[in-house]
Formats: sequence, C-alpha cells, structure tokens
Amino acid sequence: MTSMRYFNRLARNVAALATACMAGLATPAWAEKRVALVIGNDLYPNLPADRQLKKAGNDATTVADALRSLGFDIVLGTNLGRQGMIDRLADFTARLEPGDTAAVFYAGHGVAIAGVNYLVPSDVPTVNEGAEARVRGASIAEPDVIAELQAKAVRVAFVVIDACRDNPFPRAAGRSIGNTRGLADARPARGIFTLYSAGIGQTALDQLSSNDTAHNSVFTRIFVEQLKRPELHLGDLAVEVRERVAALALTATDAGGQPAPHEQTPAYYDQTLGGRIFLWNAGASNGAPKVAGMLVKPPAKPAVAERATIRPPRPSAAGESCARSGFETYCVSSMLKPQFGNSYGAANLFDASTGTAWVEGASGNGIGEWITIEFEAVRRVKSIHVQNGYQKSPDIFAKNNRVRQLRVLFSGGESRIFILNDELSAQLLTLRTPIAAYWMQFIIDDVWAGNKYTDTAITKLLVSSDPVQ
Repeated sequence: MTSMRYFNRLARNVAALATACMAGLATPAWAEKRVALVIGNDLYPNLPADRQLKKAGNDATTVADALRSLGFDIVLGTNLGRQGMIDRLADFTARLEPGDTAAVFYAGHGVAIAGVNYLVPSDVPTVNEGAEARVRGASIAEPDVIAELQAKAVRVAFVVIDACRDNPFPRAAGRSIGNTRGLADARPARGIFTLYSAGIGQTALDQLSSNDTAHNSVFTRIFVEQLKRPELHLGDLAVEVRERVAALALTATDAGGQPAPHEQTPAYYDQTLGGRIFLWNAGASNGAPKVAGMLVKPPAKPAVAERATIRPPRPSAAGESCARSGFETYCVSSMLKPQFGNSYGAANLFDASTGTAWVEGASGNGIGEWITIEFEAVRRVKSIHVQNGYQKSPDIFAKNNRVRQLRVLFSGGESRIFILNDELSAQLLTLRTPIAAYWMQFIIDDVWAGNKYTDTAITKLLVSSDPVQ
C-alpha cells in the first residue's frame, strides 16, 4: 500500500473515531494534552553541497526544548527520510484526542509545485530539471499534515513552517522543479493557526552571513525568543516575529562582508475561533511558567468614560463578512462570490500575497461599500498602507475599479479623506497627528473606473498603530 493511501485511510479512520468520541463524552478542559511534532532536516545526501542546510536540525531541537518548557509532549525527529517523517506523524497523531492542543514545527527544505507546498525529506532522490512528479512522490504534502490535525478535532492547532529556503532542485533554460523561490500562497485551513518563516515567493535565511555563528536560523532565533513572552497571544506572537525577522534580515551581508539586505517577512494565517489564544498561563511571571491549558482570554474592558468617547459600536451590516489578523478584526460590507478558483473576502486585505484582493460584491460601482478594522484595545493610529485595485497583474488591475476617494472614520468621531493614486504600487497615508481609536471604517466615496468590470477592489489595507498606555 502506498504512503499516500496510508494517509487517506488514516484520516478517514481518525475522523470516524473523533466523531464517535465527541458524540459520546465531553473532555474536561483540565484533561487536555499538549503534543508537538518537531522535525528538522538539514542533511540531503542526494542534493549538491550548496543545497545542504546548516541549522535546521538545531532549529528543531531548540524549538522542542521551548515547547517542552510550555508543557508539550514532544515527538522529535532530525534528518528524517520520507518513511521516517510518516512514522513520526503517525506517532504524533496517535497521541492526540479531541480537545487537545497540537503544535507542528518543520525546518528544512520545502518546495511549491502546482500551488501545493511540499516538505522535503532528507532522502529525496536526485532529480532532473522538470521532474516534478518524482519530487511530489518523494515528499510530504503540507495539506496532508493539516488534514491529520483537522481529523483529530483538536481544540487548538498551531503549525510553524520554516521551509521557505531557496528551491533546492536544479533548473536550466528557464525551467525549474516547482517555484524558483520560496513556497506557494497557502490556502488558510479551518481551525489552524499557521506561521511561515517568509512571505509568498520569498526565501528564508539560514544565516545572516557566512560568518554567522548563531545556533539557529534567522526565523527560529526570533520565534523562540518571542515564544518565551507570556503576555503574547498567538496573533501578537506572529506580529512580533514578523516585524523582528523582517528587520533582522535587512542586516544580512554577502561573502565579502558588504551589506546585502534580504527581504524576509514571515506570513501567518489565523483561522481559529473563540478569542485570543495564550500559550502561557495568564498569571505567569518572568520566571518558570505555570503551564496550563490553552487560555482564551477576553479583551480587558476600558474605563466607562473611555468607552463612551472612543468606542461606540462598530458599524456593521447584515451581509458583512469578517476575518481576524492578530489583534485586528477586518469586516467588509460585501464581497464578490468566489469564481475561477479565487475568493475575495476580508482575509485577502492582510495576507502576504499581491495575487489576492478584497473585491466588493454589491450592485453598481462600489461607491458606499466599506471596510472596518476593529482593535482588541484602543490603539494610536499613525499611518495606513494601501495597495489600491486588484494588483495581481497590470491587466487585472486595469479591468477592475480602483478607489479614488477613501473616507476614513475613527471610533472617536474624527474623520479623514484621502485621494488615492491610480497606480500599481503601495501607497502610504500618514496622519499628521496620530488618532486614538478602537475601530476605523474605510468608505469608498469615488472610484477610478475599470475598463471591463464595475467591481471595486483593494489588494491590501494595513494600519500602523501603537498601543495606548
């Protein structure tokens, strides 16, 4: 029986067992287990010397130690072949029960083929240019790992993939096996919080220079550092890792010691529900953690006077659709129905891909449609980053409407009006004086007309803000 058949059969059996367990009993919150699968591959005997990694094995042991200190039972493997990875995955899933907390960390080579990300085992065979079928058969598909977690009905699933290093396979005459660089745009998986070490099409640095003596990769050294902060929930953890890794990667140098800034911005997808998720007990001090079950903590309530002046109810509509990004919740008044394999919801406004966009779905030209961004606590807004229109390609950009005038309302009653440029690039809208707000509403007042469609699109909408002390 092939390994893929094993995966499919196991998923079906586990799903049936999980359903039966959930129907027959309720698992007490204090009885949940924490289990983590941690794999690091840096030795690839069948790949060239310049495709060997130096720190993936170290990354795995470092992350395993960090998760163990948080109460996780660890299933660890380094430099595993395909069967070894399958065996560790089977051991990991066998320990999980409905309601448990699960974590997966993988460091090593990864490759994107036909839009699917694959984790590359140490025994991947030598391949020729374009031999993608052989690579697929020798690797582990990321969606298969995700399916195992979903089938187990765990309460929280946290997946970290540090596999966005340069494509390890040969290429010639413009052909390559999979994407030339980095991993593909992942499809957010229901119930899963996923963190990638680099954005779509980016590569993750193993080291900052040839003389870098750090024990871990650029991503992992920051990830573990932030994992030790008890005040961070998963969304904040991902944001902190993203900002710090991006800044550190810009300090990279070449073989001659000259500055060689590298663009590496970790991406995350939060498809969990039920509030903020903390890995530490809320009352933990800076000393050893008091390990408890995953803690879902409601946002602290502001003072009555502050709520009255800054936090009136967020504007909403019956047909709105929402998505969460760390400490922010995005809601849109409408969205175009999925078509041609694409979706156009609120999550596209903050993901790491310029190939996705929010496209409003109301009749007409989109004037009056809106986006809201709500914070978990009052924030001081400094600037707004906008990628106008549908920036997947120049052709698609021209076909759809773009926003010409954008009106921004703040929860405290202030407003600002911005005229956006009709261009295929990012725009920074800076507030002369920062404004404190619990939420913001962005209203389309006018548009640049597309040459084919009347739908109005925005590719990205991000807010730069600081907490109000």
